[in-house]
Amino acid sequence: MKVAIVCTMLNGFGRKGFYNSQEVGLGRAIAAQGHTVTIYKGVRMEETAETLSMGPGVTIHYIPMHRFGPHGYLKTSLIDKDTDAMLCFADQQQFIPHIEKFCRKNGIVFVPYVGTAHSLHSGLRAKVMDTLFSLGTLKLYHRLPVLAKTTAAKEELLSLGAKDVTVANVGLDATELQHDFASADRAALKAKYGFAPDDVVICNVSRLDPEKRPLDLVTILDHVKDARPFRLLIVGEGAMRQQLDEHIAALGLQDRVKILPRVPYKQMWEIYTLSDYYLNLNRGEIFGMAVMEAVFYCTSVAASDALGPRTTLAGMAGHTLCHEDSEIEAWLTAPYPTEADLRESSAKMVQDFSWNRCANAFLATVKRQQQV
Repeated sequence: MKVAIVCTMLNGFGRKGFYNSQEVGLGRAIAAQGHTVTIYKGVRMEETAETLSMGPGVTIHYIPMHRFGPHGYLKTSLIDKDTDAMLCFADQQQFIPHIEKFCRKNGIVFVPYVGTAHSLHSGLRAKVMDTLFSLGTLKLYHRLPVLAKTTAAKEELLSLGAKDVTVANVGLDATELQHDFASADRAALKAKYGFAPDDVVICNVSRLDPEKRPLDLVTILDHVKDARPFRLLIVGEGAMRQQLDEHIAALGLQDRVKILPRVPYKQMWEIYTLSDYYLNLNRGEIFGMAVMEAVFYCTSVAASDALGPRTTLAGMAGHTLCHEDSEIEAWLTAPYPTEADLRESSAKMVQDFSWNRCANAFLATVKRQQQV
């Protein structure tokens, strides 16, 4: 079967070379079952179009797209009409209906994959986007089978009128992970990134946007700085960089915080491995691939209680969900989790969050639709 995977999100999702890309991991899992997969991945207009092989049976087209905010517009003339089935990373994407119409016209089974069905912003912008979504993309979810990334996403979709929703959790692409990380010299890795051997490193990997709460990361560091030789390592860039620098300076923490705008994905394992803690403060986190990766690399995670971490950290020893930042501070200053707990959770992450499960759910949905 010829399968297409479409991702029109232009908010950094799956950015080439910097993430364990969900569309690629899922594509590889589908191809491993004997199918041919073509991925259509949107990039911003200033980026370069490129076609790459991502392994046996998987090709990805990076396509510059016009956009409305993070919503990319894919020209359907670029899609192979001989495709049998398509999975679309859909969420609230505004330009999905014309892709579904193309699929319907050409006999292609269209399956949306949804992590959230509401705007992650607030105020007037959120109201406008939610209204546009309800007038367009949401109507597709009312009449089509939908895959949801989490149980919470399924419940949200059902509450909005969807009738046929199956949970298909996100997975880690094991081919992109550094499986011998435990044998690395952590002191040498710390030195490489400018830390001392006894520094207790807290890391965060995310865009410097309000919902990610980068200023609060620094505030937490300020509250715990006298308990241990804590240092904060932030990997990310975004609109709040100047505010972040000013906040760090106001608290006098310049020598305690290091910010790396970007780290190539092939080196990201070093960041997790040298770090003692990973913090995720996003209260609206849809899934959190970095949380999953941190667990894999035995970095103790403290995350704000949100949809994604609530799913991925369930039953994970050595990690915690927190409702208040004070709970995160308490976690940082409590005795460190045991190596046995962290290793147990690392193995559990690989076992429980495999793309094979999502691939199976997608293929089962396609088969069911083909029989209708």
